[in-house]
Amino acid sequence: MINTSTVSQVLKSLLDGNPPNGTKPADLGDWRDVVQALYDAHDTGGTDAVRRVYAALAVKTPGLIALVSAEESAHPGGMLADKWQLRTLKDAYEEREPWAYVVDGLIQMPSLGVVYGGPGSLKSMVLADLCVCVASGTDWLEPLPGERGDNMVAIPINEPLPVLWIDFDNGTRRTDERIEAMARTRDLPVDTPIHYVSMPRPWLDISQTPIVAELASLIKWLGAKFVVIDNLGLVTGDTEENGAGMAQVMGNLRWLCEDTGSAVFVIHHQRKSSGMTSGVRKGESLRGHSSIEAALDLALLVERKEGSDDITIIPTKVRGYNQFDENGLGAFFTYEHREGTYDLARTRFWRVAPQTKERKDLDIISDTIFEVLRESGSMLTETLINAVRDDMASQPGGKAPGINRVRGLISKMVKAGELVQSASSNKRFIGLP
Repeated sequence: MINTSTVSQVLKSLLDGNPPNGTKPADLGDWRDVVQALYDAHDTGGTDAVRRVYAALAVKTPGLIALVSAEESAHPGGMLADKWQLRTLKDAYEEREPWAYVVDGLIQMPSLGVVYGGPGSLKSMVLADLCVCVASGTDWLEPLPGERGDNMVAIPINEPLPVLWIDFDNGTRRTDERIEAMARTRDLPVDTPIHYVSMPRPWLDISQTPIVAELASLIKWLGAKFVVIDNLGLVTGDTEENGAGMAQVMGNLRWLCEDTGSAVFVIHHQRKSSGMTSGVRKGESLRGHSSIEAALDLALLVERKEGSDDITIIPTKVRGYNQFDENGLGAFFTYEHREGTYDLARTRFWRVAPQTKERKDLDIISDTIFEVLRESGSMLTETLINAVRDDMASQPGGKAPGINRVRGLISKMVKAGELVQSASSNKRFIGLP
């Protein structure tokens, strides 16, 4: 029988940078192929090659991580007492530097955050805009020229910080185009510390500890302090998004931001059923298991009304200081195309006043009116009012708006030409134009 402690010692020695110690892989039973692969890696590329091969093998070799982690401890409290860095009240009383911020008063270092929204909400674009500002030390969301208001000021970026964008969603061509358009708008020099990669191999699987450790090494090598992963659903491996296994995924992301001292943000999606429902806590619309939201320091919901370039950025979870009210941040998307093409040439976001809660509630009702009519065709006014109220009340945590409120909005939409009214046998029908 093979002594697993012997295998463990061989593997640890190689990973610590030592050459093969003479143990023959053929004598290691089921582990012979793993050890031989690491021996070969050492011969061709040294310790770095060994660690890369180990990370790849750990993903598909059950028990390998546990084998390498297994060790005996002489500490009377056992291995955890030996390895865990236990702290006491003395540590808590020591003087600490104030929190450092990537974005003043909004994104701390280290921290774990998410930016989420529905399809086409511009969530990736606004986050790319932020990345360009962070890398260049340029204040974010300058007020749109002519926009007035007490809070219409840019959001400070205290200092330039290196950025890493990891794309698994848009592809290299589109990512190149977006980053270039954002940077050229601000005339950034080529040495601005923006690093990005698209569709890389090996693929990132946050459920696997070794590849997360490799990502931490890359982040520290680059000195990146703001890291974006697009998107969460594509980097969880075999973990079910709505399952309890997401707790381990989020735990690995938490370790990543703590180990690197960075703000790590993932892009994610909004639940289809509750994204536009009045009366539901906004955070409930974050898709997936509850452990996702629970792990976050900051969650930013991006909402965009269909057909508009206005968005609202709403903090739905803030762990710590929050300088924004429930209306969030308003932003307006501007862009130019390259002459004779549809390619982006220059693009950026400006700060504008956010929509009020009253305006958002009316938008939800109007969106529901359109949805009901698209599905059912023209309807009697009273029937439409009841259908809209029933639809909104049926959503999780939903509440039916008042009858007169819906009736009044329908009248305004008819006058504005958004809906049409017709009569048949003394009955009034409402339909789409």
